[in-house]
Amino acid sequence: MQPLVADLFTAGALAGVAKDVDAAVHAASSNDERSAELDHAVVDTFIEAFAGTGKPFVYTSGLWLHGNTGDIAATEKSPFAPLMVVSWRPAVEEKLADAKDMHTIRIRPGLVYDGGRGYIPMVLGPQDDGNGGKLVGHFGDGSNRWSVVHADDLGDLYALAVEKAPADSTYLATVDEPVRVRDASKVVANRFGATVQDWDPADAQRYWSVMVEALPARPGGDQRQSPYRTRLDPGAADSAGGARDQLIRPVTTCSGALGPRVCGL
Repeated sequence: MQPLVADLFTAGALAGVAKDVDAAVHAASSNDERSAELDHAVVDTFIEAFAGTGKPFVYTSGLWLHGNTGDIAATEKSPFAPLMVVSWRPAVEEKLADAKDMHTIRIRPGLVYDGGRGYIPMVLGPQDDGNGGKLVGHFGDGSNRWSVVHADDLGDLYALAVEKAPADSTYLATVDEPVRVRDASKVVANRFGATVQDWDPADAQRYWSVMVEALPARPGGDQRQSPYRTRLDPGAADSAGGARDQLIRPVTTCSGALGPRVCGL
């Protein structure tokens, strides 16, 4: 593997290397106000470079594209109702859907977690309470649920998508059952001897800006209705199902499936 350093905001920055690869997975993001600019630059480059070649191009979208679904689980066919922080993303997905002479695959992950990285530890990481103790705060009362996916499972899905996914296909990438934020907060608090406390979204907005809309939301993805196992990997339930089932169990203690990874903040 040969690393390549490029400015992804520059149109055509990857045009040269795109001609020499067999497939591409776009999983980069600036995570700021220029995210849309970066996505359009990368996608435009590969639409031009991969047109008519049959080379798979995997685009990383996100479950927030479907907005706050409440108690209704989103599927790949659910309408777009993007949260403000990803309001630009439907235009990118539509651009890829219109690229009929290109082998495109769109993956919409939930919140990705692993090794203390991502939004979950950023939100639920214990903080000093000012009195010598630790505090774990969640936006609102914590009754909302997060659809999550471990980075290793997402990596498996990328590999399967490149190898087997048909052109113009879409997949939600989440565990089968969403995690209640209040329960996840208790897992972390128990691990670190901390106290769980509701965080008024109005106060949190001073620190999290538009993310306050996203993280208390209920973007529920139901992978059981996804073609992931049946179309990408018919044997996944047998070959990898055991490992994934450990991820699906509700989070109640640090010995639970999500527990060891969340507790390893």
